[in-house]
Amino acid sequence: MRNQFPRHVCQACVDVCPVNAISLEAARPKVDASECLHCGHCLFVCPVDALQNLQPPARPYKALTLVAPFSAIAPEVEELLMWHHQYHIRAVEMDMAQYPAWARAVAALNIRLREFNAPGWQILAPQVKGVNIARRSLLQISEADVRSAAVCAGPRARRRAFSTMREYRLLLTQNQCLLCGACTRACPEKALRFNDDALEWTASLCTGCNNCAVVCPTQAIRTEKQVGQNISLRFPCALKYCACCQRKFYTFDPKAQRCHICLRHPYGMREA
Repeated sequence: MRNQFPRHVCQACVDVCPVNAISLEAARPKVDASECLHCGHCLFVCPVDALQNLQPPARPYKALTLVAPFSAIAPEVEELLMWHHQYHIRAVEMDMAQYPAWARAVAALNIRLREFNAPGWQILAPQVKGVNIARRSLLQISEADVRSAAVCAGPRARRRAFSTMREYRLLLTQNQCLLCGACTRACPEKALRFNDDALEWTASLCTGCNNCAVVCPTQAIRTEKQVGQNISLRFPCALKYCACCQRKFYTFDPKAQRCHICLRHPYGMREA
């Protein structure tokens, strides 16, 4: 996004990295491999899945429960949401005193799940593992039902998983909007689009990249973090032909006769 739109200020990956392994050089993020812990936090917040050569961490689970060993750095809520959807995880088996960061992550997850009207997670006390005393050495019985897996990363995958919910809302100031269409062309998710008679926005598709706000020449549009039920907004408009330059244009005013460019050139410069 920074390469395509020089004014873009997105640094989601930089802000979320717990060890400052990501920096912005010449407006392009750079990952310091010697510092990176492969925690995967950046993968789950990048709105356009721009990070490459990184994989989300694999975690052990049993039935519907995440189990030890746990990473020293707790996962982001966004990753736990994907565990909730992909593997139907509903609990974590751990000692909260030993893993306080994980306990806080589960608490934050339950707040988000409550907003999504989804069942929350439990924290279960660790089970006492059995031992085999039939042999000379005391050997722990292997847990054959424990598996290891990773979830799909990125807001795009999360939006598909929770398509009935939204994570952002759209704010449009209609009296400032020129209906030039720059926002619809810049939206990589096609959450914004023109229909013949309306500018439409589908909340469940929006990943919060904010490209629309960056390219808007009048700063009439922006997105804002807000979790809620999915909605689709329609801003009725009319497709007309300019009486001056004869080009087609969209307008919120059904009585408009000239496009916004010709309105800025009262002496017919656009027509010439």
